Amino acid sequence: MDQNEPFREKRIHPRKKVKITALLKLGVLISGRGYVKDISACGMCLLCPQVFKPMKTAQGKDFIGSALKVMFPSHALTVGGIIQRVDLKKGEGAITVESISDEKVWNSLLED
Repeated sequence: MDQNEPFREKRIHPRKKVKITALLKLGVLISGRGYVKDISACGMCLLCPQVFKPMKTAQGKDFIGSALKVMFPSHALTVGGIIQRVDLKKGEGAITVESISDEKVWNSLLED
């Protein structure tokens, strides 16, 4: 992408910048601690070098479409999602939200 090109938003719902500590679990063997950079009603961007940075490029592409569990200990909330994007250099990934353990808590995060 050219630096002069404007950022093309892919999310339908507006993003809200946040910094919420999260625990991530990908399958049985891969887990780590990171934080959520932004959320929207249907997705979120996560920074977690423990999960996303150690991957080789081929592995990063292999995880797109995989299920990821995101737990928010401070909010007693668990979100299940599908990985849509992985940026190995930044150690971040983005998911679409598939399931939420507590709708009321989730909606409060979107509104605050």
